Amino acid sequence: MEHEIVVEGFVLQVEVTHCENTPPCPGTWSSDWDAQGCRELEFKVVSGICYDDDGIRMDVEPYQLPILAHSLGRQIETALWVEIDAINRRQKRWAA
Repeated sequence: MEHEIVVEGFVLQVEVTHCENTPPCPGTWSSDWDAQGCRELEFKVVSGICYDDDGIRMDVEPYQLPILAHSLGRQIETALWVEIDAINRRQKRWAA
C-alpha cells in the first residue's frame, strides 16, 4: 500500500512492503510476542518532491531516494504508523 507523507520538508510517496501490527494480548503466555504484541514495518521510498527557498517544486532524484530512506528512516516510519493507525481507526468506525 502506498502512502504520501511529509518528512523534514520532503513530500514522499512510500510503499509499505511489509506491515506486522499485532496488538498485545497480556493473558497469553505461549510466547513473549503474543503477550507484548509486535509492530514492524518495512518500506520503500518510491518518489519524492521538495521545495526550494523560493517555493519552486523540485523532484528528488531516484538515486537520492535510498539515501533519504536511510537518513530519515525513523521519521518516515513514525509518519507511516500515524497514517496506518488513522486508517485502522477510520475502518473500525465505519464498520460499527
